[in-house]
Amino acid sequence: MGFHKSSMNIELKSGHVLTAYCRKPTGEATYSELNLDDFLGAKKGKFAWSADNFSDHASDVNLKLEGPTHEPMLSARLDDEEGGEHMDVVNLADCIKNENGRLRFMDCF
Repeated sequence: MGFHKSSMNIELKSGHVLTAYCRKPTGEATYSELNLDDFLGAKKGKFAWSADNFSDHASDVNLKLEGPTHEPMLSARLDDEEGGEHMDVVNLADCIKNENGRLRFMDCF
């Protein structure tokens, strides 16, 4: 289950730090931060999981909760390593979970 289903006030800080109040099994919500640059990169103008430092290659970074289930979609214009830029979008819920009130990256691909 994606972290967004058990979290609130999901935001992006400094263009690469995901923040949220994540519910624990007890119902208590705790503040958590996760630096996306630690495991999300950019390759050839596309987001790449299990890479790093996407923000070094990104502009127009934006986080929106979209659709009926409020999927956390991160979008950015990413350098393609050949002088061009491409807009790409990644669903953060694919690889991030709420583990006992903390945002955690999970190997997903």
